[in-house]
Amino acid sequence: MPTIIERIAAAEADAEALKHNAQETARMMTAAAEDDAAASLRIAREEAKAGLALAASMAEKEAEAEEKALFAKAGAEAEKLVGEARQNLPQAAGLILEHILSNI
Repeated sequence: MPTIIERIAAAEADAEALKHNAQETARMMTAAAEDDAAASLRIAREEAKAGLALAASMAEKEAEAEEKALFAKAGAEAEKLVGEARQNLPQAAGLILEHILSNI
């Protein structure tokens, strides 16, 4: 039968082993948490870059659509002005001819 001193020594050895195991487990858990955090940060950065690329692409397409709409509107306005000018062309030619003939 072990003596009290032997039992105390065995308990101290067990406690030291438990302490060492707990420290090792804590180190491993901390390293795993740091790895997980780094992976999460990397994924978040990649998602943010992808989101920015998508937003830029969408903004560019929207700008192209607005540009086309503005050009179409400007083209229609130009056609309208050309049409009006063509309608006034005979009258303008008559005024020019009248001006030339009155100065002869």
